[in-house]
Order: sequence, then C-alpha cells, then structure tokens
Amino acid sequence: RVLRENALDIGLPTDFKILDNTSGWLLARQNLDKFNLNYYKSLGNPTKFIQALISHFSHFKDQEIYPKDYLNYADTLKTRDDAPDESLEVERIKEVANAYHAYQQILLENSALDFGDLINYCLKLFKERPLILKKYREKFKYILVDEFQDTNWSQYELIKLLSAPKNNLTVCADDDQAIYRWRGASFSNIVQFTK
Repeated sequence: RVLRENALDIGLPTDFKILDNTSGWLLARQNLDKFNLNYYKSLGNPTKFIQALISHFSHFKDQEIYPKDYLNYADTLKTRDDAPDESLEVERIKEVANAYHAYQQILLENSALDFGDLINYCLKLFKERPLILKKYREKFKYILVDEFQDTNWSQYELIKLLSAPKNNLTVCADDDQAIYRWRGASFSNIVQFTK
C-alpha cells in the first residue's frame, strides 16, 4: 500500500504487479537472452539455472544489496596473471552481477516487483523522501512485530527506519523457532535488537 500510494515519488509505476516465484521464473525465461549467460549457460537445458539465479537475487534483496552495488563490487575484483582459476571466478561473479541487473530491468520494464522489491523500494522511498517517511512515522506511532526471528536484514532496516526516532517498537521472537535462515532470516536481528 505504501508503494502504491507513493510509487511515482521514486520512479515506479503505480500499477505494478507483484510476482510470485513462478511468475518471476516465467518472466526470466521469456527474457533469457537478456541475461547474457556464459558460465551459467546450459547446453542441454537453457533454463536450468534460472531458479538458482532468482533465488540468489532474492538473497541479495534480503540484505538490501541492489544490482548497482553488486555490479560495483564485481568491478573492484582483480585477478593475478598467474591465477587462471581466480580469473574464472571473477568472470562468474561479474556474470551474476550483470544477470541481477538484467533481471531487475526486466521486472521494471514489465511493471513488476517481487517480494524483496516491496521491502527495498519502501526503504528507498523512505530514505530518499523524508517527508513521506515523516507521514508514515506519524501514522504508525507504535509498531509490533510478531515472529521477529523470521525477519531478514532489509525488513529490520525498514522497521528501524519507520520506528525512529521514538523507537516505540515491540517485537515478539522465539530464538528456538529461528528456522528460516535459508529464506534470508537473520538471527542477528534478535541479538542486535536491544542495542
């Protein structure tokens, strides 16, 4: 709802659709030629690595790593001339970074967002448009987060941003139920909460 009401303020279409994993896979498959895959190009099954790549991109989004951040990181990697294995690894990372950028462009060209985008574009909106953030801070004076052990880094950043400066924030968490690390949940959120 926050993005629907304020999408234009960060250059998003207001009529975006939200893609689930299957829809994201289908969109990537339809645009596979835009990924320029070499390392991950499968000769027998050209779509073999799509789900793995999308899952990888999702983990980036859980950590608020944008395509430009990963591209910048890939550009900083250097290899020694006497280490051909390093060179291959650098090329693989650059390919993944370019594929992540291509995937995000494909989503935007099709007025689509995935679940990670919902959080990250809200973060972007609140960081770039302080008056909009102020409006939502006034609207949500008290925040309660249930199942806090299942939050990822980006979600916690959004919660912290929204609850500041008064920090009227209460969380309910059970560290014995922290089982979603594979889905991006960050146990450190619980550890860092009191700080």
